[in-house]
Amino acid sequence: MKKRTWIITDTHLGHDAMVQYCGRPENHSDLIIQNLFKVVKEGDVLIHLGDFCIGKDAEWHQRFFAGLSGIKTILVRGNHDGKSNAWYLEHGWGFVCENFTDTYFGKRITFSHIPILGVQNLNIHGHFHNTLHRLLRKEFVVDG
Repeated sequence: MKKRTWIITDTHLGHDAMVQYCGRPENHSDLIIQNLFKVVKEGDVLIHLGDFCIGKDAEWHQRFFAGLSGIKTILVRGNHDGKSNAWYLEHGWGFVCENFTDTYFGKRITFSHIPILGVQNLNIHGHFHNTLHRLLRKEFVVDG
């Protein structure tokens, strides 16, 4: 069976305000977990680009990892992932970091939660949901 790499971000499990802020359905946390269980299979790699959950961290981690056995997991910490790296490793993640860069198909790709400007060819990141309010912040304005 073909092994796949999955990238997700900003799941905000348990964050009820995402219904109002982003128009997510009221059961968005359950839907995210159910849909991942359907597509992520043993041997796959799952990269989460931050903001995993808001509150009840241990409960959400237990529910999330209960149906994801035999996969390699990477958590790129987001601004809402405030526990220690050791805590996340103890609760199911295989690797935890602020960002990482690797070469795929001859291109340098950086994976992060918040966009990183720099020398990489590509930055795959999270942090922006379905709103543009963060684009107005000074640190994300790029001239040219």
